[in-house]
Amino acid sequence: MTNDNLNLLNEAINSGIINLSDVQEKLDMTKRQILLGRHKFNIWEGKTGYWYTYLPDEKHPRKRRQIKRKTKADLENAIVDFYNADNEEELVKKVTLKSLYYEWLDYKALHMNATTSIRRIDNDWVKYYLNDPIINIPLLQMDSLMLDIWAHKKIKEYEMTRTKYYNMSIILRQSLIYAVDKGILTTSPFEKVKINTKLLRKVKKKDDHTQVYLTNEQQLLEQEAWNDFNSDTSCTTPLAILLVYQTGLRLGELVALKWSDVKGNYLHVQRMEVRHQERREDNTWKSAELILVDHVKSDAGDRHVYLTKSAKQILKEARKSAIKNGFINEFIFIDSKGERIHKYAIDKKIRKYCRHIGIMEKSMHKIRKTYISKLIDNDVNINTIRSQAGHEREETTYKNYCFDRLADKYKEDLLERALSNQAK
Repeated sequence: MTNDNLNLLNEAINSGIINLSDVQEKLDMTKRQILLGRHKFNIWEGKTGYWYTYLPDEKHPRKRRQIKRKTKADLENAIVDFYNADNEEELVKKVTLKSLYYEWLDYKALHMNATTSIRRIDNDWVKYYLNDPIINIPLLQMDSLMLDIWAHKKIKEYEMTRTKYYNMSIILRQSLIYAVDKGILTTSPFEKVKINTKLLRKVKKKDDHTQVYLTNEQQLLEQEAWNDFNSDTSCTTPLAILLVYQTGLRLGELVALKWSDVKGNYLHVQRMEVRHQERREDNTWKSAELILVDHVKSDAGDRHVYLTKSAKQILKEARKSAIKNGFINEFIFIDSKGERIHKYAIDKKIRKYCRHIGIMEKSMHKIRKTYISKLIDNDVNINTIRSQAGHEREETTYKNYCFDRLADKYKEDLLERALSNQAK
């Protein structure tokens, strides 16, 4: 600071423009927030009303000890006092990926709806990081060369595809950015890492017959579903399967449909069933459960899907089934007990059908791919297809959902005619 700036500062203090006590109070509050932000353990209220957390303790077998206080404020004061005992600079120097990981993961979870994505990240932590020495290296000692070598070794060791590398590296990349935001680092050393994409394993597009139901397979499967429904009209699972051929809904969207979503010629897709997972205080995971959420996969997923004549007939049969069996339920697809069907039950049913008619087992998602491929085959505008499918980008539709539904002999006939000398 220059002499002129010092003189201006002294003048502001002497004239009362700046109140030193206010400045000090703000500094103390900022320091308090920084120290609380570096506390990596969860804070929770127990059944007795006391507040709990853990503090690092190298003498303890688990390297931590539990403390409790009557109020949350008292507990935070104890945390601040604990970390104040260490030199702040020394604390920053000790921050490693291992010590920062769960704090970053909690931060990441705040910005995501899908708990399964957080669980996948945690699985990647165990698989790629937990036994890697890099997690114990202080962040301040990391540089771009070190991370470049680390990343390329991982790519080779696990023969990674582009997607696999991206998912694996999220932990390190985003944790370092988080460290910058916290003031631990000035810049992320990972920003300068340039991956040689030629090392990434190329993914061959899967064969058509494994990704969609061929035209003859669809006919057989639809007949199987109608036969199943007619043999027991109290369960509408077969009808749910048939509706996907007409609407291309995601499985989670399908089982979340309510009668109030049917609006004339369209079906409003606005909620879904998801696999919810929850982390315990000790960072282990509870068993997953299926829950309904009042949102869909993306903004594009909230959409109005056109109902064909066949789709309307399927819904009509579902309504007749509910009335006949005396079921009162806001959800369209229900089982023989009158309860909402879950997605696992439907996927299990479709695989049973495949086995019964003697074709390769394929999931419900393959019906969605069949629906989209059929629209492409029939020259529907790609923007309309994208919108009906609930995709953000046309590239997704073409790259991942465009497959040939014809059996080989029909493809060969088409090629023969197209390349014939008599072809115009």
